[in-house]
Amino acid sequence: MMLIAYCLSAAAFIGGIGLTVSSGWLITMAAQHPPILTLSVAIVMVRFFGLSRSAARYAERVVSHKAVFDRLSALRTNLYNRITSSSIRFVREFNSGSTVKAIVDDVERAQEYQLRITLPRYAAIITLITGAFLGWWVSPRSLVITVPALILLLIVLPFLISRVCEEQARSIEGSENKYSRALEESTHGIVEAQIYGYLDQSIEMLHRNEIEIQKLEKRLLAKIRLLSILTQLVISISLVSLSYIAWQGRSQSHIPAVQVAMLIFLPLVLFEAITSWYPNLFAAGKLLMSQHSVDQLLAREVRQENEKKPAHISALIAQDLRVAWKQEFMQPVNFSLVRGEAMVVRGRSGSGKSTLAMGLLGLLEYSGSLTNGGQELKEFGDLSSHIVGTVQQSHIFNTSVRENMKIASPQASDDEIMQVLRIVELESLINELPGKLDCILGQTGRIFSGGEAKRLAVSRALLSTADVLILDEPTEHLDSALAARIEERIIEFAREKILIVVTHSGWHGIDKTLLMER
Repeated sequence: MMLIAYCLSAAAFIGGIGLTVSSGWLITMAAQHPPILTLSVAIVMVRFFGLSRSAARYAERVVSHKAVFDRLSALRTNLYNRITSSSIRFVREFNSGSTVKAIVDDVERAQEYQLRITLPRYAAIITLITGAFLGWWVSPRSLVITVPALILLLIVLPFLISRVCEEQARSIEGSENKYSRALEESTHGIVEAQIYGYLDQSIEMLHRNEIEIQKLEKRLLAKIRLLSILTQLVISISLVSLSYIAWQGRSQSHIPAVQVAMLIFLPLVLFEAITSWYPNLFAAGKLLMSQHSVDQLLAREVRQENEKKPAHISALIAQDLRVAWKQEFMQPVNFSLVRGEAMVVRGRSGSGKSTLAMGLLGLLEYSGSLTNGGQELKEFGDLSSHIVGTVQQSHIFNTSVRENMKIASPQASDDEIMQVLRIVELESLINELPGKLDCILGQTGRIFSGGEAKRLAVSRALLSTADVLILDEPTEHLDSALAARIEERIIEFAREKILIVVTHSGWHGIDKTLLMER
């Protein structure tokens, strides 16, 4: 389909050349008062090229954008399938600033490369070669100018631009990835960083990265200006040279006036394809780096030969366990839980309770030991199917209640969904919604209050068949009576699981307590 787009784009530029040259022919011939039939041919040609140019441009836009959007959709679907079908280790590797940037930004840029660089390049090649043949038909001497210009504009300068801009863009890309990682670390661990006094250090590092990126961008712009001047110089010399050949030919009566007009009008539109292609070519370095980034992302594989897949998790034993975003701040923790037991994790703000929960969920790396049956949990390839839970800001998707719930258990029936909703006392609220389980919740669940959204996330975790259930502040901001009822029901519901609750208050019905200290 892109081949058709290349031809249509070239046809639009060639139509512009034909329109301008035939218009010059018409004006020159009209001044000589030829028979009306001669002018009629020129008039038809002007109309034909005028209409064909617009039609070709419109068709090219439709075909090229459809092809690019189809590729973009296929690429995003491929990435989504890789993420959803992979182990928690692969997902954790995806959970980095550079990878998120690649998925969100580079995937789109890579397709933009096809649309902004590849398409105009082939269109320019076809157009300039066609224009050179037209110049040869008008005056063979024009090849003395057009052939060297074509070599410079289609081969030499693009190579030089790509070489210079790609090298600079690679430096910018590296700095941007470093900035993304620093921003991620500063954002996610901001509470601990502020408490333990290294927040200013993180902010200063971000500022240095910003200055570095700014300097690299300025250096790239300086090189682009120089290359742009060189390009304009080649085009200007070609225009002047072709005009000189036309003037010389006319003064020596080698060619008639109509051919002189055609030879003068030809260079005015011959390089239109170049002026459409080169501005994007100057930015091709970053687009090409995005394409390389996406290729590496698709080629990335997590080695799974050492990954184990337990039938179930019957015990969790932690020894000197520490989890951290950047700098370690947690005191090592030790605990032992078996199926049917529950534990509440308490401690002051900044002691690492939520960080510990994310480590247990497999979302952060840990040091020390966390085992099931003598085997480290970090070695398990399908950890997410055995340990589920909620974090402080669990996401509510812009889809129906049912689809939000089935994320935890795709095979769950409506009765099972309503059962866990009843535990958190959301059943009556869901029944009042238009469409009930089919009600669309909106972006981030905006039809729910903060407490209702939290309870929906808790019920989604309860719906899972996982062996270990980790809840981070599940009854936060609820009135004491409602919180007590929900706590009692969750403890009863999870009596066959390992239950870990991170909280500041409540949950006094759980015997085991892990007190975390700063």
